[in-house]
Amino acid sequence: MIYSNVGYCRCGREIWIEYLQAGGAWRPRFSDDEHSELTTCPQCGRVLKEDDLESR
Repeated sequence: MIYSNVGYCRCGREIWIEYLQAGGAWRPRFSDDEHSELTTCPQCGRVLKEDDLESR
């Protein structure tokens, strides 16, 4: 099962978060609205971390 949510980088860019279960733990996967996997924000270049993303 996959759970997804949307968050926002501090610069305001929308980032999709999918939670994938692997080895008994949940791992976040970040993507844009076209489902391309991201490790950094395409707008400001900040490294994406789940705890740094804001909700609105």
